[in-house]
Amino acid sequence: MIGERLVRLAAAIDSVITLLRGGRPIEDVAQAVLERLANAAGCEWGAYWTLDPTSQRFQAIASWSALGAKGERFEQDARVRTLASNQGNAGQVWRSRKPIWTTNLVLEMCLPRSLEASEAGLRGGVWFAVKTDTAVYGVIELLARTLPYKNSETLAAVERAGFRLGYVLEELRREPSRLH
Repeated sequence: MIGERLVRLAAAIDSVITLLRGGRPIEDVAQAVLERLANAAGCEWGAYWTLDPTSQRFQAIASWSALGAKGERFEQDARVRTLASNQGNAGQVWRSRKPIWTTNLVLEMCLPRSLEASEAGLRGGVWFAVKTDTAVYGVIELLARTLPYKNSETLAAVERAGFRLGYVLEELRREPSRLH
């Protein structure tokens, strides 16, 4: 089961890289990026968190959901919520540059988001940095109703995914006409 998810995730990353290189700003394609990654990972929710340089707070610049009406409250909250740079799993991943994989959101996600995620039926999640060796461009959050237990292979795979996306974003940022 976990091996299948990793194969699908690798294929989705290839698809996402093609989408990113299509010349549109990340803000325009982020929802499609999240949908592809979430579907590949067997997740029902995704968000792309970035750190606002002025306020030093995290905000979701895009989200994607397959939760339907059951997840409306959680989705609305993600659109308006900001998190301090030392708050939540996005902040932890940003600072440590290491992925988080949990099968128990209630215990390992900040309040009140963990309770809202639980009410929406979400139980597990993975967060990973979109990064290079020298910069972090964002944190991808993927949440699921069920998620298999982590192992070193899964953590390495999601970290590789973050590196691949980070280097593409860095490459595109060098070409200002292609990425904003």
